[in-house]
Amino acid sequence: MPNLVAHLRIGMITYPLFVLLYGLISKILNYNFTPSAIELAVSYAVYILGSDLPDLDSSNAPLRNFTKAISLSFAIYVFTSFLFEKIATIKQIKTLPEIVILTLAISISMLIGVGLVNLFLSLPIFSHRGFAHSITFAAIYGLIIYLFSSSSDSAIFYGISAFSGVMIHMIADYRSNPIKIFKLH
Repeated sequence: MPNLVAHLRIGMITYPLFVLLYGLISKILNYNFTPSAIELAVSYAVYILGSDLPDLDSSNAPLRNFTKAISLSFAIYVFTSFLFEKIATIKQIKTLPEIVILTLAISISMLIGVGLVNLFLSLPIFSHRGFAHSITFAAIYGLIIYLFSSSSDSAIFYGISAFSGVMIHMIADYRSNPIKIFKLH
């Protein structure tokens, strides 16, 4: 069973092969594939993240703690404006400088985020080598990346890069029993 470093190395080694394969398939489908340096960099980022992302289901995986920390940016994005408006209407607090109210709103947003992330990662579907080690998880990750980049002409490339990164992880984990790569849950 490869660890973080092994999965990252596998991702680094296989990314150029992924781009080659993507380019060849694009040519067969008569699709013009001429990615810019920024498109290749973004594609690589989602691919390499995907190459270790399934280990989110392992409680001792370094990526799990990093993901928890990074996911708080999403909590700040989702909750801070709403909380800022609500806190600013409290009679005893509205006399405080806005930066203090903003700091309070960010802190509460982060606490909510920590609670939600811990709750989410404690669900039974995140048992080790469970849902996060499935083709369904790979497809969901690819779809999320595609949707978040859908305004870009390279959205399909990014989504397939993300999907492929997760699949490379599973190929490394299940090399002795490759049929497990295609489990759905």
